[in-house]
Amino acid sequence: MNRKVRAIGPLVAVLAIAAGGVVWSGCGGSSDAESSASQAQTEIEAAGQKAEEAAKEGAEEAKKGLEKGAEKTKKGFEEAKEEVEKANSKQIKKTQKEIEEEVEKGGAKAEKHLEEAKEKAEKYLP
Repeated sequence: MNRKVRAIGPLVAVLAIAAGGVVWSGCGGSSDAESSASQAQTEIEAAGQKAEEAAKEGAEEAKKGLEKGAEKTKKGFEEAKEEVEKANSKQIKKTQKEIEEEVEKGGAKAEKHLEEAKEKAEKYLP
């Protein structure tokens, strides 16, 4: 769309130059010159309106593109945030499991030492 907007500017300039040439040369009598000048003015105004409409259309399309880009960025951010939360959750669960395993091992060792202490106490006490 941007190319169309860029192409309209030179087109308007060419039309203006052509219209100016027609008016300048006179192309006949004075009534023809006035008619040519009027026609050229009409063509220039029409080309200007087309250029203005194309510029507005280009601006609207650019705005829509920016809005889509912002929406995609927001969606990507939300997805990344969810992935980070999932990864953190998995890491927390893994760490929690490791701690529980260590507590169980420590409990088993403590129980073993307690049994050993009881056996020694019974052996040396009457």
